[in-house]
Amino acid sequence: MYMRIVWGKIVPGKWNEFEAAFEAAMKARGEPKGLVNHWLARDQGDQNAGFSITLWSSEADMQAFWNSDERKKFAASLDKYYVNQFTVTNCETRLALHK
Repeated sequence: MYMRIVWGKIVPGKWNEFEAAFEAAMKARGEPKGLVNHWLARDQGDQNAGFSITLWSSEADMQAFWNSDERKKFAASLDKYYVNQFTVTNCETRLALHK
């Protein structure tokens, strides 16, 4: 399994609006090939920051979706919420200790 963890900051005070837009964008996105699960987590130390965490069955599926025009389309609908502070980390999952 492979995981992509994206940390980012959004426009101050816009979290609730962003979360609703994020959920709508993910519903419009559908289920990409290889996507196992997707989480949106709000940072408890910074209410204007959060994580998008996706779990993939293969690295190829993860990379294919990330580089796809499909992802760029739904992601564009969220651009107005971002303040261009983000990091992207790709991981190979090594242990699953709890289901």
